[in-house]
Amino acid sequence: MNDMTTMDKIEHLEGALIMLPQIDLPLAHYFAPGVYYREIFMPAGVFVIGHQHKTEHFNIVLTGSASVMIDGKVEVITAPCTFKSLPGVRKILYIHEDMRWATIHPTDVQDLGELEELLIIKSDTYKEHEPEIRKFQLYLGGLN
Repeated sequence: MNDMTTMDKIEHLEGALIMLPQIDLPLAHYFAPGVYYREIFMPAGVFVIGHQHKTEHFNIVLTGSASVMIDGKVEVITAPCTFKSLPGVRKILYIHEDMRWATIHPTDVQDLGELEELLIIKSDTYKEHEPEIRKFQLYLGGLN
């Protein structure tokens, strides 16, 4: 495993975690001219693996605390905190305190399906399990 890249290691971890019971992480979507603002709530005690992003964007940690791995380095991030993510970044979080995290993306697109295509790269592991993930999301009351 020592010769694996950081992205390989993240995908390996994703494959293990995706087999465990999953929880719903509520999302809220907001739009203004040229801006897409997305906010997620993550409860304490969970691991969260984000998608790899295609674009540069802002992250705003509104509440809470988490250990976050970015580019192979782990640091504790505590609200309030704002930082920029570059294209190609994928994050892993362990949530210490209930957290509200927002991302701000420059775009005029308001369709969530189009935004998904525009902003993220789905890992092979995620794509392999996407049908079950979608069923779980629908079971919980619809896609976020």
